[in-house]
Amino acid sequence: MIAVPAVVAAIGGSVAMSQPANAEPSSDRVLSAIAQCESGGNPGVVNEIGAGGLFQFLPPTWRGVGGSGLPQQASPEEQWKRARILYSQQGTGPWYASKHCWSGKVG
Repeated sequence: MIAVPAVVAAIGGSVAMSQPANAEPSSDRVLSAIAQCESGGNPGVVNEIGAGGLFQFLPPTWRGVGGSGLPQQASPEEQWKRARILYSQQGTGPWYASKHCWSGKVG
């Protein structure tokens, strides 16, 4: 029955709509959790295999999303920009190895 919105509208009120319980978390929320797990939030960190920055980009992946130089030498804003691009292209796949860490923080 559609009477509730009509009644609310008739008395000058509004109905607040929230996201359904099963809505996907925002990309920035997911990426924030990933960054904490991958680098502890340190934009200059480099791991033992040469992945660097907040999101632990390997240099070829970094270049593949338009980055120049090394990810750990880029500003945090640039690292976020490149992570958003990668996320839009591949979802969370590039960070699958750390999923055990970040997945529980975004659901």
